[in-house]
Amino acid sequence: MTYKIAVLKGFTLLEVMLVVLIIGIVTSLAVYSIVPIGPSRQSKSEAQGLMAAIDYAQQQAILSHQPYGLVINNKGYQFYIYQGTAQGQWQPAPQKTFHQRDTLSEINLIQPRRNIDGSPSIILLPSKEPQAFTIELNLQGYHWRLNSMPPKPLTLSAVAHE
Repeated sequence: MTYKIAVLKGFTLLEVMLVVLIIGIVTSLAVYSIVPIGPSRQSKSEAQGLMAAIDYAQQQAILSHQPYGLVINNKGYQFYIYQGTAQGQWQPAPQKTFHQRDTLSEINLIQPRRNIDGSPSIILLPSKEPQAFTIELNLQGYHWRLNSMPPKPLTLSAVAHE
């Protein structure tokens, strides 16, 4: 008498779960790349970028022993470096990181007021002596506020819709 062993064909539970996981990851990446960035995320991203740029400029001021300045204009913002009286005082910062940054968000300097002559309103000193300032970014009703209120660190907060 001969016995036949039944051979089961199919996939294990682990294999099926792995395939479902891979399909889920690929789908989520595809959906994330297709969905356009909304004004809420765009304005927050620009506010975070400005905050990081201010922190970086402060570090550069300390390392180079030269004051950096921030000018906020209608298109965005730009950093300047103080070269002294022999060089004509405020000059655009040479690093590509500090060139004019255009933003989709409207940027308003709440405190201090913008200088009429175009010179920096916010000065980042090498001594790291803090300056109080408030900057607000607005894109289609989404408001973000950067506050520097010494001795507290620079903070980013959402502003309630009006």
